This record gives sequence, C-alpha cells and structure tokens, in this order.
Amino acid sequence: MTWSNVPGGPPQSAPSGSSSAQRAAWEQGGTTLFPAAKVADRVSTVLLLAFGTVMTVVTAVVGIIAVASATATCDASRGCSPGAYFGGAAIAVGGAFVIGVATAVLAIGAWVRRRSSWWIAAVGFVLAIACIVWGGVVFAGAVDGPTSSSVGSTA
Repeated sequence: MTWSNVPGGPPQSAPSGSSSAQRAAWEQGGTTLFPAAKVADRVSTVLLLAFGTVMTVVTAVVGIIAVASATATCDASRGCSPGAYFGGAAIAVGGAFVIGVATAVLAIGAWVRRRSSWWIAAVGFVLAIACIVWGGVVFAGAVDGPTSSSVGSTA
C-alpha cells in the first residue's frame, strides 16, 4: 500500500514527457504505510519473542514437575540435598525470564529508534536456550548425585 501526499498522482510518461526529476520529486513526497522490510522485521521479532515466552513457560512447568518428583525421594539419610535441584531449575527458568525481559526492552527500544530489531530477538532467544541448557546440566548433575565418579569424589 502506497500513500502519497503529492496531489495529482505520479507523473505519467508521455511523449512530450515528464522528466525524471518530476518522478523523483513525486516518489520523494510519497510515503509507505507498511514498508516490507519493517513488516518482516516486526513480525520476526514478535515471533521470536513469543517463542521465547512459550519456551520459558514450558521450562517453568517442566522445572516444577522435575523438582517435585526429584525431591520426593530426596532425604538426608541418603546424603541427598535438594539445593542443586532447585538451583538447576532456577538457573533455567530465571535466566530465560531475565533474558526474555531484557530482550523485549531492547527490541522495543530499537523500534522506538526505528532500527532493526530482529537480531536482538534472535540473540535473546539463543541466550535463553543457553540458560535453559545450563540449568538442565546443573539439574542433571544433581540427579547423578554423589554416586557418580567425579574429580573430587573418593568413592
């Protein structure tokens, strides 16, 4: 959709001809309501932010269920401490949430300054995935517990 504030519309090519200067003046005066690049930028940014939000919510639900099921059998007589379970879930959910909020703020700031923002949402999405993976590794390390062989273990 192109809207123009130049009366009379674009100059038509006629044999007696309108000059390219007239055409350029008309094009310069016209504005586009939704330029294609801006629409694609906004849509991709919103989709990446939405996917990040859904991913964080799903991680929160899975984290709650995983912590509840892992700590149900955790007691001091077995040498089990639920702190690492909670820590892994907190890193995954909290990190993804904080990165998501920061990404949304930076993307909206880019919109206000009329800059491209899709790359901000993409970097935020990748960082949120990294936090979720890191939290999963911490949680998995807690599930392995003291019976696994590690550098500090004397078992």
